[in-house]
Amino acid sequence: MRKLTLLLLLILISSCGFKIIDMSEQTNFSIDGFESKGERKINFIIKNNLLKFSKKNTNRISLELETKKTRNIKEKNIKNEITKYEILIIANATIEKKIDNTKFNISVNSNGDYSVADQNSTTRNNEKQLIKILSKNLSEKIINEINLKLNDS
Repeated sequence: MRKLTLLLLLILISSCGFKIIDMSEQTNFSIDGFESKGERKINFIIKNNLLKFSKKNTNRISLELETKKTRNIKEKNIKNEITKYEILIIANATIEKKIDNTKFNISVNSNGDYSVADQNSTTRNNEKQLIKILSKNLSEKIINEINLKLNDS
């Protein structure tokens, strides 16, 4: 009896109808111009993700991106040594539609923390990995905001 309920439960869970949404099917914009200010590494990651999702022959936009990264101390131990840092990345984007020259602004942010390791190189790798994750998160937020703004008008 127990095997039968387990089998039935497995069948119900496996056919729940979950479907992964492909973001490239959701986007309806094409980036013609791209200018960036601020953190070069973050801007590079965001630009590549945005260009990956842009389509040709759709709403043509020009994008200006300005990013700012701040690193703050999050935790210290009893010896007053830093054990965790927090990184906050703020991205401000100005999008101009080429069709009717209307502009709108998008402001998104993302934050996370990383641990300080015994070796400096490990700490730097932790920071780099967190920056990559936060940058990809920001690019997804920007894509969603652009789609919302373009579909509203």
